[in-house]
Amino acid sequence: MTVPGTRRPPVELVGAGPGDPDLLTLRAEASLAAASVVVTDPAIVHLARTFAPGARVFVSSAGGADRGAVDRDATVDGDALAVLLGAARWGRRAVRLYRGDPWLHPAYAVESSILASSGVEHVTVPGPAVELAVPGAAGIPVHHRPRAATVTIAAPASLPPAVDPARTLVTVTDDAAALAARLGREGGSRLAVAVVSADGGRTTVRRGAPAALAADPALGAGVVVVGAVASGAPNGVAVGDG
Repeated sequence: MTVPGTRRPPVELVGAGPGDPDLLTLRAEASLAAASVVVTDPAIVHLARTFAPGARVFVSSAGGADRGAVDRDATVDGDALAVLLGAARWGRRAVRLYRGDPWLHPAYAVESSILASSGVEHVTVPGPAVELAVPGAAGIPVHHRPRAATVTIAAPASLPPAVDPARTLVTVTDDAAALAARLGREGGSRLAVAVVSADGGRTTVRRGAPAALAADPALGAGVVVVGAVASGAPNGVAVGDG
């Protein structure tokens, strides 16, 4: 309990990166080490338990029910928010741990607004974005001049049509095959697509035209990169499966 007259610590909204402990920032590590309560995404529970061994850890369903579901509608997990609000009011150090970067997480805007409207001070700690870190670890720089002039990061439903190889599109999806099929229908049938999945420290990359990837039964969740940077071909057209 906070001593009267003392300042309560702010709730820290911390980006954890894609889940690799080596990509956790020093600031995030320090926040976790000092925390007594951590609310975390399911995909990064291991980081919370490793770097906040003295904290009580709660798993939030906000932003999607499974490990890769950062592209679904942001749900409000009332129980998780109650934990954060209660910890703040009792003066405990609370951390909300997001997979990736907080500003790109679908639950961040809702949760930070509720904390603010409840009068709870909070600070945001950036982290490596999943949309950048996962392809980068696989050797795919999403913005690499002159092959990419612009980069658009968005949820699958908000991606613009894939028509320009110099405009990289990046998204995270639970169903890469379905997204590849949609990209082909919307005009990107000849653009290169790479699907990067990371599971248990192993990174897998599948490359090809949208039609070929749409027919791949092995595709599931992953980071999807569209454009010249996704292919070895100079003009960014698809060169077949990799």
